[in-house]
Amino acid sequence: MNDMTLFLDLLLLASGGYCMYTWLRLMITGHLFQNGLLVPKDKKVSDCADEAEYIHAIRPSLGVVSIVTFLYGIVMVLNDRLDTPFIPYPWPFALLVVVLAALVWDGVCNSRANRDYFGL
Repeated sequence: MNDMTLFLDLLLLASGGYCMYTWLRLMITGHLFQNGLLVPKDKKVSDCADEAEYIHAIRPSLGVVSIVTFLYGIVMVLNDRLDTPFIPYPWPFALLVVVLAALVWDGVCNSRANRDYFGL
């Protein structure tokens, strides 16, 4: 197996884990906190016009991107570590398209929410 492939798989797994941590903390506390995924650069939590509505706007897409990216990372690390992959080429690319679609959806939702609630 290629070390670069493992590195990229682990990077996706770590990214999914960080998104998952952010989403779960947001779900548990119900309040914004200073985080690059939640609060735009050069803004503070106090700059948000309506915290509850902002959370309501970004929570679904952040949850989906967290789960999809984390699961993709787990599946691909396992798939790439096996001598005979359980997801043969080229099907991993189909899974990657799902991850990319989730990322684009999250980007659109986040951009719209930043514009509406942080005045960007």
